[in-house]
Amino acid sequence: MNVRRIYQRLIGIIIFLAISLYVTSIYGKSKNREDTAETHLLQQVRNAFNQNNEQRFYEVMAQYRNYLLEKDNISGYYLCWKNEVLYDVNHNHFYRALRKTMKMQVEMEQRGDLHELYKATQLRGIIYSLRGNIPLAHQYFEKALDQVDHSEIISLASIYMDLANIEMDTQPEEAMKHLNYAIAIIKGKSSSYDYSDAIGFKVIVAYAMRDWQAVNKAFDEYIAMKGKGEEEFSTTYYYYALICKAVADKSYDKALRLTYNLTNSTDIYKFQTEIYELSGDTQHAFETQKRYMAVKDSVNNVIMSEEIMGSATDLEDAEARNAVVSKHNTLLKNIINYGVIAGLLVGFLIYRMNRLRYLRKLQRQNNDLLIARDKAQEANRMKISFLQNMSHEIRTPLNIISGYAQIISDPRTLTSDNERVDIAKRITHSTNTIVRIVDEILDISSKESIHYIDKSDQISCNDLLRCIAQPYQDMDTEFNIKLELLLKERCKIITNHKEVLKILNHLMDNAIKFTPKGGTITLRSYQHKLNENMVCLSVTDTGCGIKEGEEEKIFEHFYKSDIYKEGVGLGLSVARRVARQLGGDVILDTRYKTGSRFILKLPKE
Repeated sequence: MNVRRIYQRLIGIIIFLAISLYVTSIYGKSKNREDTAETHLLQQVRNAFNQNNEQRFYEVMAQYRNYLLEKDNISGYYLCWKNEVLYDVNHNHFYRALRKTMKMQVEMEQRGDLHELYKATQLRGIIYSLRGNIPLAHQYFEKALDQVDHSEIISLASIYMDLANIEMDTQPEEAMKHLNYAIAIIKGKSSSYDYSDAIGFKVIVAYAMRDWQAVNKAFDEYIAMKGKGEEEFSTTYYYYALICKAVADKSYDKALRLTYNLTNSTDIYKFQTEIYELSGDTQHAFETQKRYMAVKDSVNNVIMSEEIMGSATDLEDAEARNAVVSKHNTLLKNIINYGVIAGLLVGFLIYRMNRLRYLRKLQRQNNDLLIARDKAQEANRMKISFLQNMSHEIRTPLNIISGYAQIISDPRTLTSDNERVDIAKRITHSTNTIVRIVDEILDISSKESIHYIDKSDQISCNDLLRCIAQPYQDMDTEFNIKLELLLKERCKIITNHKEVLKILNHLMDNAIKFTPKGGTITLRSYQHKLNENMVCLSVTDTGCGIKEGEEEKIFEHFYKSDIYKEGVGLGLSVARRVARQLGGDVILDTRYKTGSRFILKLPKE
């Protein structure tokens, strides 16, 4: 079963459990040392949350964080920040949550609190997992495991449970391995409450594996712990465990009744669909699945709308800042002019002595004005391009999803299982397209704020190109793939493997997009002719090529040489920026005229 929605439903509870545990464990060790000011702030946070007052919640959370910072409680400071991000996620403010997480990471690095970095990394994994980007979430959880101090038992176990959560749908066996590792870490080293929480989760993972024997075993252990005392027992997964147990016993009617104890409609329909399928009632399963998809699409549309509006607001804020700079520089220009006039009144000699100095300063101010004007124009162009691209690229898959949803809602229009499978594939493709577009926007936003990329991977250039070409060579594609490996096999470079792979995939996607049927795409590795410490990896196609005058425009944000081609115009922009952060560059070979050739230049070390 998909527990990402379960996880999202419980975040509101987790926020205040975390705050309460933090207060009792760190400040509650001695009643005589109770901090009245902190208790008052914490009560204000709880009141704002219970009243569902977002603005008030953010205000008191900011006061609480500042208080902890003044007390030099860095761990508590970042924990409160983390809880605020989880609050945003619980209210479907994913774009806002991601921006805050990035800001948190920057502050950790600037303050030198590197031992706290895993919290920001884990948060990004949670955000991406709830938005449906499981591969990216997996990367961040793995990175968090590398960053966390393994002596911090609860933090380490929670990351392994996050990994189990995102692997349940596609790799339930791997999910169970990670969960068992988390349980082994917690058992005997943490409270009974944490251990019972993990065992309750294990019931759900066993259910996802359809291992009914494991469900019964985990459930018995979970209920046995409940009998030992409510204070040391976690009820987080209690009703979910009861449902899984009822299904394992084939008490399907009982399981259906238990689903109504859940508070999240998405969870209810998801469980009911599976229960009807397992009981063989395909008609009810189909009807419940339609309701489940409708609720899920409604939530996803709200999330997507906020992310698009958040991106547009960022662009408007940048434009407003540029306008303020322009106004300020105009005022400075006027002051300088008045100063020149006053100098003329003092006397010809003084004027002659200072004239050159004022003219130079005026020139600098004029240059600043030109720069500010260009930035404002660029921000306006980016805004227009962004809105145009979003209107076309997102509206098309949304129309597809809407149209097929109407077809699915009327079973009389579907005549075969093949039609249903085809519609499901088209809806999934359209959904993935929207997720990819939003991820590209967030990716370029994060790249703009990062100035350093770790370069500690030793990679073989030839192996990298083989890895890029292999999937297309194995498929029956409409174009030919050629490899020209001119570098020696022992030639290796020190760089960031993941980022280089991302650059080449962008270039490859671009080549595929413009290569006609029967055309050829050539991947080539060779030594730079003028710099022996530089290697080149090129992607060449036999498409329409780049129009004269667009050689540099194609590397700008949201620029598309062909507006009818799929994409938002960020691939080449991201590729060049990352390449330059790695010490290299991405350029267009203007001498090549029978298509397009993009060259990635990278230093050997």
